[in-house]
Amino acid sequence: MTREDLSPDFYTVLQRRLHWLVIVLLLVQYLLQGPMRDALAAIEREESLGFVHFLVTTAHTWGGISIALIMLWRWQLRRRAVPLNGGRMSQQLQRLVTIHHISIYVTIGVMAVSGAMHYYLGLSFAARWHELGKWLLLALIVVHIAGAALHARRDSTVLLRMMGKSGLR
Repeated sequence: MTREDLSPDFYTVLQRRLHWLVIVLLLVQYLLQGPMRDALAAIEREESLGFVHFLVTTAHTWGGISIALIMLWRWQLRRRAVPLNGGRMSQQLQRLVTIHHISIYVTIGVMAVSGAMHYYLGLSFAARWHELGKWLLLALIVVHIAGAALHARRDSTVLLRMMGKSGLR
């Protein structure tokens, strides 16, 4: 039996919900980056954090931790079974897609670790990693969306599988 024989026709409800939850949490993280920077500046000036800054730092920190944990969970789910493209991509393109997905997972992991190292341990080099990682992750997300759109133009089953419909009949 090949891996394609064992491949489901669609993503599970859990896989889809976690995917969209990560998207929402990442959007919140990007929206909180300005207020988070202001809160960190207040901490560096040794000022007491106001209620709003406290909420921002708490939401951003726990949001990052949540994203990292969800991505670990998604990685475990991905290792079990995800829909394959049914042979519609060349091996070379499939390898590139796999590298891209791994890059997203690794970058999110680095973002979570570097953010925690900077916030909790005050390590300035970690802040720089976090800042650079923000742009790398954004680029990876743009490529992911563009790749999904291009793939969907050639093969509509991609979007059907993400919505829980087979489309492979």
